[in-house]
Amino acid sequence: MTDRAVLGLKGVSKTFPGVVALESVSLEVSEGEVHALLGENGAGKSTLMAIAAGAMAANSGTVEIGGISLDAASPSRAQELGIAVVYQHTSVLHELTVAENLLYCVPKERRSATINAYQWISAQLALVGAVFDRRTRVGELSVAERQLVEIAKALALQPKVLVLDEPTEALTAKETEQLFVNIERITALGTAVVYISHRLPEVKRVADRITVLRDGKVRGTFLADGISESEILSSIIGRPVDHAFPEKGKLRSGKAPLLVARKISNGVLQGIDLELAPGEVVGLAGIEGNGQREFIRSLAGLAPAVGEFRINGKQTALGEPTRIQDAGVVYLPGDRHSEGLFMSLSVRENIVVLVLDALSRLGFVSPPRESSLVAGQIAALAIKTPSPDARIASLSGGNQQKVLFARSLSREPAVLLADEPTRGVDAGARMELYRILRETAARGGAVVVLSSDVIELQGLCDRVLVFSRGQIAKMLIGDEITEENITGAAINSDVQRERTGSHYDTRRAWLRRFISGDYAPFLILLALIILLGLYTASVSEFFLTTRSINGALFLVSALAFVSMGQLIVLLTGGIDLSVGPLTGLTVVILSFFAGDDQGAVEFIFGLGVAAATAMAVGFANGILVRGIRLTAVIATLTTYIALQGVALLLRPTPGGYFRSEIVDRLAAKVGPFPIAFLIVVVVALGAEWVLRRTRFGMELRAIGSSEIAAHRLGARVNRTVILAYVLCSLFTAVGGLLLSAQVGIGDPAVGVNYSLQSISAVVLGGASIFGGRGSFLGTLAGAVLIQEITTATGFLGLGTAWQYWLPGLLILVAAGMYSRTRASAAARQA
Repeated sequence: MTDRAVLGLKGVSKTFPGVVALESVSLEVSEGEVHALLGENGAGKSTLMAIAAGAMAANSGTVEIGGISLDAASPSRAQELGIAVVYQHTSVLHELTVAENLLYCVPKERRSATINAYQWISAQLALVGAVFDRRTRVGELSVAERQLVEIAKALALQPKVLVLDEPTEALTAKETEQLFVNIERITALGTAVVYISHRLPEVKRVADRITVLRDGKVRGTFLADGISESEILSSIIGRPVDHAFPEKGKLRSGKAPLLVARKISNGVLQGIDLELAPGEVVGLAGIEGNGQREFIRSLAGLAPAVGEFRINGKQTALGEPTRIQDAGVVYLPGDRHSEGLFMSLSVRENIVVLVLDALSRLGFVSPPRESSLVAGQIAALAIKTPSPDARIASLSGGNQQKVLFARSLSREPAVLLADEPTRGVDAGARMELYRILRETAARGGAVVVLSSDVIELQGLCDRVLVFSRGQIAKMLIGDEITEENITGAAINSDVQRERTGSHYDTRRAWLRRFISGDYAPFLILLALIILLGLYTASVSEFFLTTRSINGALFLVSALAFVSMGQLIVLLTGGIDLSVGPLTGLTVVILSFFAGDDQGAVEFIFGLGVAAATAMAVGFANGILVRGIRLTAVIATLTTYIALQGVALLLRPTPGGYFRSEIVDRLAAKVGPFPIAFLIVVVVALGAEWVLRRTRFGMELRAIGSSEIAAHRLGARVNRTVILAYVLCSLFTAVGGLLLSAQVGIGDPAVGVNYSLQSISAVVLGGASIFGGRGSFLGTLAGAVLIQEITTATGFLGLGTAWQYWLPGLLILVAAGMYSRTRASAAARQA
């Protein structure tokens, strides 16, 4: 590396099964420069930067950051050396708030000590022009807003090298300008910027030097001022380029419209009209948030709306995506990962998913017909894939987008609704997609294109509708469609909303945030606990006696500890089915050290044996999940069976009575409250503080939110997940200790029900079974409610079955509320 170089890659090679991604690539980036890295999708740009950031290991070659060698693939070490990455597919943690994302990414020691954390967060968000609330959960933000959080995180690290991978794809023009201002600011301070983009005008504007990759090899490094856009494009695709856009077709006069929409309205749209003629490509433009996205999604049936809607002359109901699709309208989503592709399935399966009925006979897919269709689409769209059965996740972004096109076109739609159809696609692939869109229209179909790229709309569309405040501010036709006219119509519009939802949204933002937060379930459960208690007390005067309260809360204590242990694992996206048998095994182990002929020393030794056993079980579960890569259900079910067998081996039948002194000490109370329950409350409060205020707590939730993103941000995923299983088992052992005082004898079957009960308590408490969210206070309330139901059914004279029906019903309600909350958040971010 030269004296001014802050990033140096030398002889870097990387292969994947059947693909050479990089072949002996060398790159040097100097301090204070913007170095653009260009190439088609699949050229190796993102792979090269992932290796530089420590997120991926190279097969050969070296990486130096700030003159220091990155000896092993470690994102945390790369960040320490001074590299930060804004990934094309954001590495934000959806289940954490905006504030938590920033605090997790930038440790306390790397933030200013002169201002508090929230002042610092506000400053970082203001720097990128973000106006959303720091307390908002990131999963509720739009794609563009999540991109701003990603950029704010990277800038906050004050890196030596900042890698921006397609940073403007989801940004508005105003946000893009703010990004360019920030680039100028940090490069003036000596930070180097690696800028990856398919937008050549942006590259020419910001870059000092340009390096082109093609087929995993460096094809040249150029001064940005010394090379034209056409020369850059020729170098990228390896051939001369005559034009980017295909010739526009002629509209078919006299033909009936394919789609008619009249007075389409909802909370954003203010009575939009549209007619689509065969052969027409219509663009939707405007500053983000002015209704164009809501309109295209309404036409697809994905957003609620009212109005008249006809497809091929037939009245069709809005808000019913399946019927709209059956009528001939196919939607190509703008976010291919969250809405478009099935990332765990193959290329073949993704292409045919919309036409399975046409390929099937008597419910069975015909392999020859399927293979013919898939091969035809792969050839027609020039999709680069090792085979049709390769996982879609292994393809580059541009080829994934082509697969999305192939799926939509396999349906032979009358109307294709394309939301940001070329987002994240290289220049060469864009020309192919433009050709496909025009050919779709030429065959007699109609296409609606929503795009934030004004040049794209100018070159592709026959008409452009410019939106402002939920209305069409201007319609441009033919030669009127120019970059100047589109932009001018968007920013100079004086259209006023007839009705605005902003006041409503402002007043109720706190309510939405509360409902989607982690503490709403706790307060709801607390209200249910009080209501059930009051009702049961009105039926039986004995329900709220000191003895009854003490007994119920002591029973809660054991379940609460086990449930809190279960929550720790669930936060990482795992599950531990072995907690039930481990609870019973703890009771069995302690029964060998708690007899009348044994003293305190022996019992303390027994506690040590139980704790060591629990730690070993947790460690074994962690290794099975993270080391051997078994699914959490299979791994812990295996442990479940093994632990139950060990417990039965030690105590084939119940035996080994606990002496009364031990039972009395464990069941000690203060007034109506058992000391064990008070300890549970204190532990729950402490654990909640750790979960919200410490890096370890945020890391648990980060891994459950997105393991890949957490790894990119430096999380030590394997270590943290293993530790979570160990802590779960230790909490379970404490629950077993308290349970031993309740049963007073070594019974190997006593804790089996705790596996399902602990999961029930956690789910009732608002935790997501997918990981990333939950609270210890909610879990405690869930355990209290389950025990209260068990106790109340006896006082109310109900059968034992109600002890199962009521918790089951509550779990369904809780899960339904959580699903609705996620669906509402997804609708808001769309």
